[in-house]
Amino acid sequence: MQPVSLSQAIDFARLCQGLEVLSLNTLVKQYGAFKITNHGISSRARNGCFAYSKSAFERPNNLKSADPAFSPLKGETVRGTAIPKESLNIAKDKLGNYPPVQTLHKELKDFTPRLLEGLSQTLRLEPSLNSLCTNGEVEIALHHYPNITAVPERNPEHRDWSLLTLLLHEDTGISNGLEVAELPGRKFTPVDPGNGEITVLVGSMLRRLAKYYCWEDIPSCVHRVSGTGERYSIAYFLHINDSTRLAEDGTTAGDIRRMWETQSKVKN
Repeated sequence: MQPVSLSQAIDFARLCQGLEVLSLNTLVKQYGAFKITNHGISSRARNGCFAYSKSAFERPNNLKSADPAFSPLKGETVRGTAIPKESLNIAKDKLGNYPPVQTLHKELKDFTPRLLEGLSQTLRLEPSLNSLCTNGEVEIALHHYPNITAVPERNPEHRDWSLLTLLLHEDTGISNGLEVAELPGRKFTPVDPGNGEITVLVGSMLRRLAKYYCWEDIPSCVHRVSGTGERYSIAYFLHINDSTRLAEDGTTAGDIRRMWETQSKVKN
């Protein structure tokens, strides 16, 4: 299989027509990630959510801390390392409190079934991913990395515990921070966000599904955040149904999700 550059986004319409089989398969095997364009998410919804994110994180600390969705600087850990970012982690039943986020969420919600169907057909997955996501948890998170002094990594290499993570991040013109590991050697490659493109990261849940259903191996994306400049991103975490069985011992997706959530929080 010849290497394919992660810098070139896949046209979503072509993906849905079954015309990107080789490119998608290669990118998933090589990075556990790919970028898509022509996806239909409006610039109005995207830009509105970024504008809201910036205004929300500019609030005084006492106002930010009063928001139940707020996670403060170093409120999350990766392998024991506190991460110098602050976040708003918004569950789908709380979206009404965040109208600009709700607008973007609706467009992403309408888009994801088509993405899951395209992936299922291209990667030949049975049962289809849509059938496993009929009532799965969905979370949208707004992230802010403030300016910091030089460090090797702001967010060490890790995998997301989602089925998929849809990431929107801004082009800062210098270093956008996100880096994805090329497998199997784990050489990290910077990811250019492109003009309105979405970066899709394969999460650990999809890898577990592949193992349980004896699909061809689907690696989860190993990624990190580097750089020192201010950075904003929007992550849409898509999960399978909590009741989905992932092991012969009866372990479910809900069991795994709750374990990951517990391990990622900083203990007070």
